[in-house]
Amino acid sequence: MNEIPILMPHMGQSIAEGTVIKWHKSVGDDVKIDELLVEVESDKVAFEVVSPATGRLIACLKAEGDVTDVGTAIGTLESEDDVGLSQTTIASNHGSKEVPGQDDPSQAEIPGTSRDMGLVGELPGLTREWLSPSVARLALRHHISLAELEQLKGSGRSGRVTRRDLLEYLSTRTTPSTLGTSVRADVNIDTLKQHGRVVPMSAIRRSIADHVVQSIHTSAHVTMVHALDVTDLVALRESVKETFRAQHKANLTYTGIMIFITGRLLHDFPMINASTYGSYILQRDAVNIGCAVALPDESLVVPVVHRADTRSMPDIAIELDRLVRVARSRDLVREDIEDGTFTISNFGTFGSLFGTPIINQPQVAILGMGAITKQPVPDDDKGVVFRDVLYLSFSFDHRVIDGAAAGRFFKELQDGVNNLTADVLCGNAE
Repeated sequence: MNEIPILMPHMGQSIAEGTVIKWHKSVGDDVKIDELLVEVESDKVAFEVVSPATGRLIACLKAEGDVTDVGTAIGTLESEDDVGLSQTTIASNHGSKEVPGQDDPSQAEIPGTSRDMGLVGELPGLTREWLSPSVARLALRHHISLAELEQLKGSGRSGRVTRRDLLEYLSTRTTPSTLGTSVRADVNIDTLKQHGRVVPMSAIRRSIADHVVQSIHTSAHVTMVHALDVTDLVALRESVKETFRAQHKANLTYTGIMIFITGRLLHDFPMINASTYGSYILQRDAVNIGCAVALPDESLVVPVVHRADTRSMPDIAIELDRLVRVARSRDLVREDIEDGTFTISNFGTFGSLFGTPIINQPQVAILGMGAITKQPVPDDDKGVVFRDVLYLSFSFDHRVIDGAAAGRFFKELQDGVNNLTADVLCGNAE
């Protein structure tokens, strides 16, 4: 009999852990190959784990509600079939970057990546695959920057930093970790309860908190705000939105319009459509724009409109409608949230005029959209006129982008808005 581990799958870039939601099989149940075993989820996506072989479930190592690292065994399957799968292959099939059964999973080989930083011009693993999920999560919680990690001498295979290496570094690190989101060991919960209701952070909220704090700790955030005159755009959208909806069965939203304009603009600003990896800047070829979506449980997810630079306005609107729908029903798949190169957040939906959005790592910029409001604008002939104004907040990493480039980006955005026509919006012309 062969024992096959059932692993917590890899569910996307920067996701280090998942939660067991529901076991569809009990210990002792017979299962067939590709039959649904268990549902898991991260802060971004839900994922169905199917059986890799025909056999019998002999162990559920993690209970419903348990949170565990990606690549960790959550169950065991017993099979008479010679499935011909090594542990490495099983992990790969589930998207994992770890191999169970090793003394230190952070030493697992990652095919196609290199950690040899001594090579001139060698780019480090673009998705930080030279870090195991457990090491990456430990680094996030202690606010260790990528630059710090690159200075460590790893004892793992090919010089990789192991969890043991990182713990030894933390024991001697003099920089205080004062921004952590994890509960401090000396916090007395009973004392807190004397002053009010104590609500533990959910796994989703902890993941979001770690991500945004790590972003602030990593990037030199600068936010510029620009008042965009969208009077003509408002009138244009009002004139075609009903026809657009009837023809394409999708909503013509300002978010979709901004994705359309920005997608075509980013090729002219390669340092904005970029990512940072240590002392390297990767100017992305693809233009994949993420859109922040608020969920009913007050969490947040960022699905991605891929190839936004090549899609027509109707195509973008249809895809955006789909992504928002599946995000709110928690039916996103891994491909829906991966490979974003730029992000747009429309907090104007809730009436906010402008904000200071936090960069979605490892990207270098994010655009925030406020509410469109009537604003008095000076006019040489009429004194003051009221125009429709959209405040855009552009947060960027000052290590990569300067204020002059941000200013030019704003100007091109305004020109892009002014050049829109009904034919372009309806997909009849580019």
